[in-house]
Amino acid sequence: MSDKSIHNINKQLQKYADSAISLRCKQPQDLEVVSSLLQDALIGNADLRFEKSKNSFLFVANRFCWEAATQISEDKNYYRVLSGVNIQNVTSVKHQNLTHYNEENSALFYNLLTIEYDSDNNEVTLVFSQNVSVKLTVSELDIFIRDIAEPHPTTQIPNHFA
Repeated sequence: MSDKSIHNINKQLQKYADSAISLRCKQPQDLEVVSSLLQDALIGNADLRFEKSKNSFLFVANRFCWEAATQISEDKNYYRVLSGVNIQNVTSVKHQNLTHYNEENSALFYNLLTIEYDSDNNEVTLVFSQNVSVKLTVSELDIFIRDIAEPHPTTQIPNHFA
């Protein structure tokens, strides 16, 4: 590989590293930012996992890059990126209308609408379209989100501008 090629690869990696999202949410007002970043993320039922021994709930989201789409673009240059989400201090998980992935049930994808936090009951709720939800009881609010791949282009934008 030539020095020029290595320089170009390093430049692209640095550009991605500078734009990758990595956030930690410990306050309810922080959750508003995380929720807005994950709005309209596509999450597969095979990518939702409760690690009971570690008190954490994990998932991978194919999130729309709202931070790069402040208006409808004529050239339709929008992006999605895979993001890892880790919700800590989870003591219980309940769900509504969620189909678990297994050999009999094929993979399904859910559209995340918002993430809500009920501080009185210490509950984080992932609210999906089609009346699907996951309610997590937590001892303390602590959520990590990190982009784990390079953004990829899409011509599709969720219709929130109409």
